[in-house]
Amino acid sequence: MPKIQLILFVIGCHTLTACVSQSAPTPPPLAMTRNQNGLEESKALGYLGEQYEKAERYEDALTKTRQAIFKAQEPHALAWLIRWQWQLGRIFKAQGKMNQAIAAYQQAQQNLVPEKTFRWKMTGCQVPGKPSLYKKLRPLFFQLADMFLQRATIENEPTKKQEDLRQARNTIEQLKRADVEQYFGDCVTAFHNKSKGLDDIIDAHTAVIYPILLNDRLELLVRFLDEFATIQRFQVPVGIVQIRDEVAQFREQLEAGYDDRESTQFKAHAQQLYAWLIKPLHPLLTQHAINTLVFVPEGPLLTFPIAALHDGEQFLIENFAVAITPGLSLTDPKSGTLTASHTPVLFGAITKATQDYSELPYAQSEIEALGRLYQNATLLQDERFTLAELTKALDNQYYSLVHLISHAEFSDHLEQSFILTFDGKLTLEQLKSLIQPTKRRQTPIELLTLSACNTAEGDNEWAALGLSGIALKAGARSTLATLWKAHDKTTYLLITRFYRALITEKLSKARALQAAQIQIIDSIYHHPFYWAPLILIGNWM
Repeated sequence: MPKIQLILFVIGCHTLTACVSQSAPTPPPLAMTRNQNGLEESKALGYLGEQYEKAERYEDALTKTRQAIFKAQEPHALAWLIRWQWQLGRIFKAQGKMNQAIAAYQQAQQNLVPEKTFRWKMTGCQVPGKPSLYKKLRPLFFQLADMFLQRATIENEPTKKQEDLRQARNTIEQLKRADVEQYFGDCVTAFHNKSKGLDDIIDAHTAVIYPILLNDRLELLVRFLDEFATIQRFQVPVGIVQIRDEVAQFREQLEAGYDDRESTQFKAHAQQLYAWLIKPLHPLLTQHAINTLVFVPEGPLLTFPIAALHDGEQFLIENFAVAITPGLSLTDPKSGTLTASHTPVLFGAITKATQDYSELPYAQSEIEALGRLYQNATLLQDERFTLAELTKALDNQYYSLVHLISHAEFSDHLEQSFILTFDGKLTLEQLKSLIQPTKRRQTPIELLTLSACNTAEGDNEWAALGLSGIALKAGARSTLATLWKAHDKTTYLLITRFYRALITEKLSKARALQAAQIQIIDSIYHHPFYWAPLILIGNWM
C-alpha cells in the first residue's frame, strides 16, 4: 500500500512541476486550466489503477480506473480515455467478468473507429505515415475479438454462438477499416456506406476467409453462401510469431526464384502455410463446390501471394481463384464490365529510362497487345505520361479501366509511396484526386492496374497495407498489382492473358487472373517468383 501511494505522489509532483515550468506569464483561461488539471488527474488516477491491476488488487484498480475515465472526457484527452477504457476491460477480464470486459473494450474500440478520426487529427494522435501511436492501440481489437471467440467456445446456444463469431469478425472488419484510414490519414472508405451487408456479398461458389492471428493460435472464420449466413470456425494451434517467421522465409525463397527458376526450396514453407491456412477448410471447400477464395488478410499475411501456397502436389491457384480485400465492408459489391472490346480504357506507360529508373523492356509490347484487345483506348506514353496529361484525360472522359505501366513504390510511409510519371512522381493523394468518383463522374473506375509496382523495404506489413488499400484511396473497385518488382516478360504475358480471359471467356476478374497464372505455371516460368506477385485486390467479381 505505501509503495503505491508513493507512486501517486511522485506522478502528482512530476505533472505539477511540468505544468508550472511550462506555464506562460499570463494565466491561461479558466476552462483550459480546468481541462489540463482534469487530464493530469486522469493520468495520475489511471497510473495508480494500473499499479493496482499489476498487484492484482482488482477492486481498487476498478475504482481508480473508473475515476480516470471520468476525468478524461474532453476531446483533447481521447487517447487517455481509450487507454483507461482498455485498462478497465482488462481488469474485468482478469476477474472473469467476460461480459463487462467486452463492454469496456467496445467503448474503447468505438473511440478508435474512423467516425472519431477528426478528434484524432485535432489532438495530433493520427499522423499520416507515422502510425506508431496507433500501432500501440491495435492489440485492443485483437483482444476484443479474442474475447468474443472465447465466449463463443463456451456458448451452447447456436444463435448466440453465431452472434459472437459475427462480432469477432466485425471487430476485425473495423480494425481493417481503421488500418486503411490510419495509413492514408483521411477518410478513404468511399464504398463503406454504399456496400451491402457483409453476408449479402458472397455468391454460391465463393468462400470468404478471415484469418485472425493471435498470440497462441490462428483462428479461421469462413463464410459460405447459405440461408442462415453461418460462419464456420477453425482453430489452428500456431501463434502469430511462428506464422510471421514462416511467411518471412517463404517470401525470401519466392524472390530468390529470380536467380534460380528451378529452385524448390520455397515448397517447404508453401506447404506449411497451406497446412495452417487451407487444409483445415478443404473438406468444406469441396463440399460447397467452391472455386474462388477471398482472403481478408492481416499483418504478415498481407506480404506474400496466397496463390503460391502448395498442397504437396499443386499450387493453391491451380484449384481456386484467389483474391484479397482489405475487408468486405470496404468492398464495392457492384461490378461493371471489362469484358467488351469497346470498354473505355486509359493506358499510361513509360518505355524509356527516366529519373534514374530503368526502362521497362516489355512495356511497348504490353501497350500493343492491350491495344489490340481494347479498341476504345487512350494512350499517354513517355513524354505524355505526366500529371497534367493524366488530369486532362480523366477530366474529359470516364474510363472503366486505368492501366499504368510504370515503376511504383509502396512504402510503410505514405509520403514515400508513389507512381512514377515521366517528369515526376504521382503521389497517392494526387492519384485519388484524379480518379475518385465525383459529382460529375459518379461511376467508380472498375479496375486500376499497376503492372510494375513494388512494396518497399522497411515495415513490409504496413507497406503492403498501403498497396491493399490503394483501390479505396483511388476510388476504384479493384486493383491489379504486383507485390514485388516482377519479371518483365512474365508480367507482360500475365497481364495480356488476364485481359484476354476477361474479354473472350467472360470470366470474373479473380478467375481470369487464375487462368493467366495457370498458363504461366505450365511454361518454363513455373517458379512462383514469375507469376505469383500479381494479385487482385478488392472486388473479385
